[in-house]
Amino acid sequence: MKIKIGSVVFKPLLGLSIVTLISFAILFSLGTWQYKRLAWKTNLLVEVEEAANAAPLTSLAQVNQILTSGKPLDFRRVELDGTFVAPTLNDGKAFHLMRSDGKRYYWRLYQPYKDGNTLSYVATRDFADNMKAAAPAEITGQKKVIGYVRMVQPANMFTPQSTPAKNRWFAFNGAPDVMDWGNAVAGANIQTVYFIDQALGMDSAQNLPVKMPEIVNNHLDYMLTWYSFIIILLVIYLLFHKRAGRLYRERK
Repeated sequence: MKIKIGSVVFKPLLGLSIVTLISFAILFSLGTWQYKRLAWKTNLLVEVEEAANAAPLTSLAQVNQILTSGKPLDFRRVELDGTFVAPTLNDGKAFHLMRSDGKRYYWRLYQPYKDGNTLSYVATRDFADNMKAAAPAEITGQKKVIGYVRMVQPANMFTPQSTPAKNRWFAFNGAPDVMDWGNAVAGANIQTVYFIDQALGMDSAQNLPVKMPEIVNNHLDYMLTWYSFIIILLVIYLLFHKRAGRLYRERK
């Protein structure tokens, strides 16, 4: 096959051209996918920022409404007026879940909390590992809870195995087949998709500092990378043909 544009003559190699077209289609698809992800992530970050700066929620029912709508909920501020409920599982004790702040590991109490007709968990007091046998007293009775809604992060292959018999948990509801936190209170279904991270010592959720989840948005870089590979591919393709004498300018 011979293609002529003005005085430029191009005789493409069939096999190389097919491979190049397939590679072009793959790279273009990847770049376009990253473009769509960029648009989605950019919109998500706007929604997350709006949610983090929005007025605090005042009931677990409101939390569940936002959860159902699919709108951003992580780190949404809340101010609740409900009652701590003793679990009927786990010998009536709060669950001890190991957490990390990036500098140390520590245990934290996770207690069922009822607001209206809805129950969720509230992460209350924390304590060092050497205090495991004498954990701090659980919060009981009707209490105002001020804090942040936190979405539960599922366990992964690196998460240690929880031991319910010793009340040692390394993931939220880490062994539902043995002891399901969602059924920890008899006759009730406790929400386990999120929990409330209580900020002790606060008198109003309006005074809570705004926090946001860390959401990385590198899709612009990825998009430009895939599209730049297309340019490099085309340059190599044309140079190969030029050196092979298949891309040249006719002499008059």
